[in-house]
Amino acid sequence: MEHDETISRATAEANEIFQKMQSVVEEQAKEGVTELDVLEVTRAAGLELDDGALRELQVPRVVLVHPFIPWHVWFPWRPFWCWWWRFRYPWYRCCPWWWHRCHWHPW
Repeated sequence: MEHDETISRATAEANEIFQKMQSVVEEQAKEGVTELDVLEVTRAAGLELDDGALRELQVPRVVLVHPFIPWHVWFPWRPFWCWWWRFRYPWYRCCPWWWHRCHWHPW
């Protein structure tokens, strides 16, 4: 199987952004913050989101911090992962979270 350099670059870019997100969340949790503004965290990580994007993703603006649990369990990073892929590389298949959560049908 041939190695796809585009997907490798895209994955490296995604990993860099989400490692920044992890650093921001973990640093604030260590500082004793009890609530995080999700929009501020995503912007600090390099994602250009607004309140409308949060509504579309059905993610609350503020989340409670649970420092005794790994950040990826309680912080809503998955919808942003899917959003990022859809926004930056729409030709790659969207993830199941995005499809079931954001492409809902009323019937």
